[in-house]
Amino acid sequence: MKELYNKHKYSILKGTLRILQSPSFGGMLLVLCVILAMLLANSPYKDYYFNFIEVPITISIGPYANTHSLLDIVNDGLMVFFFFLVGLEIKRELLVGHLKQVKMALFPVISAVGGVVMPALLYSVFPHNVATAGGWAIPTATDIAFSLAVLSLISSSVPVGLKVFLTTLAIADDIIGIIIIGVLYTSQLSMIALLSAICLLAFMYLLNKFGVRSTFVYTVLSVLVWIAVAKSGIHPTIAGVLAAMTIPVKPKVAFEEYLKRSRVHFKKLITDEKTTVNTLIDDKAKESIFTIGRLSERALTPLTKMETGLHSFVHYLVLPFFAFVNAGIAFSAETEVFSPVSIGVFVGLFVGKPLGIYCMARLTALLKIASPPSGVSWTHIFGAGVVAGIGFTIAIFMTTLVFAGTPAADSAKIGIAAGSFISAVVGLLILKYAPAAS
Repeated sequence: MKELYNKHKYSILKGTLRILQSPSFGGMLLVLCVILAMLLANSPYKDYYFNFIEVPITISIGPYANTHSLLDIVNDGLMVFFFFLVGLEIKRELLVGHLKQVKMALFPVISAVGGVVMPALLYSVFPHNVATAGGWAIPTATDIAFSLAVLSLISSSVPVGLKVFLTTLAIADDIIGIIIIGVLYTSQLSMIALLSAICLLAFMYLLNKFGVRSTFVYTVLSVLVWIAVAKSGIHPTIAGVLAAMTIPVKPKVAFEEYLKRSRVHFKKLITDEKTTVNTLIDDKAKESIFTIGRLSERALTPLTKMETGLHSFVHYLVLPFFAFVNAGIAFSAETEVFSPVSIGVFVGLFVGKPLGIYCMARLTALLKIASPPSGVSWTHIFGAGVVAGIGFTIAIFMTTLVFAGTPAADSAKIGIAAGSFISAVVGLLILKYAPAAS
């Protein structure tokens, strides 16, 4: 047995690393955390689970001290990192990505509007009271990370244009979702705190314009913006997006300069015969290597550094932990599995998303405003709309805002789980067997 293990241990290690590095791993981790949370919430250990997420934590800075539950810290604190990352992605897409060219962006962006309006309308069809009417915002959300992770499972079977379409659509959906959060879920405003946040953001913008590229400086200022926004009455996650918009996209060393200076040092390494024998002995070679490293560091933009640095932290820690503390639904005789809220959310995600996206996409093409990407059929568009029905993380986050501490929250989460799961399965099947564009 030991010999068999030794024989295949490297294959096992390589396979494990391949799984950890795959785009779908974050999605799988989210699902596992949701399952674990639901199992614990309905087990003999449920009291430990609910006491854990409600444990009070005191944060003190000098004379200021605030006590919040772990659940609140995750939702209002850790999720800021997620929205900061979303803001960085949005800025990158606007400047150098799929949203840069208006003509290319119009088709998925207009389609995204349909994918927001239709789920909200379908949710509202079901009878709701005053307390649950605001739940229309929940099925409007698309989990960009989860949707793209699902799409990656059949990446070889779908055209590149479809990946671009779904990515741009999900980003546009995030922008609309951020606007909804900022407008509808803002309590009474504190003008002093709001003005403080605006001044800090203006200062970050000026630092950007004057060439400051220190990620440490922008990190500290972003934390201060988060505190000011939280104190203002606006939901603190908005601070992440706003701060991200001020992060520089220009490096300390221009790319052309980087290539020019690096080429000199690479040439020294190639032509120096000593480096081929033992680089560690040659001080000149070491200096060239360190210089190339410093140049490479300075050639990366602060936005790229922050986006890369946050990706693993957000997708492998923040989002799974968020799912774990929010997805625990304790089922009982009183739990309304088939309530207007759960059915409305389910129908909104599974039916409203693809219907709204597909119809708006068709209308956009009919009016000749924009056309589908090359190689993408209308079956692909519909399938992508179904995949966009994976609300999951963002939908759960919306639920924490709309139905915080009420029984309707559990009903909404049931609808989210069912709608997201079925959307993932059906969307995969449609895209897997979708015919190529004629």
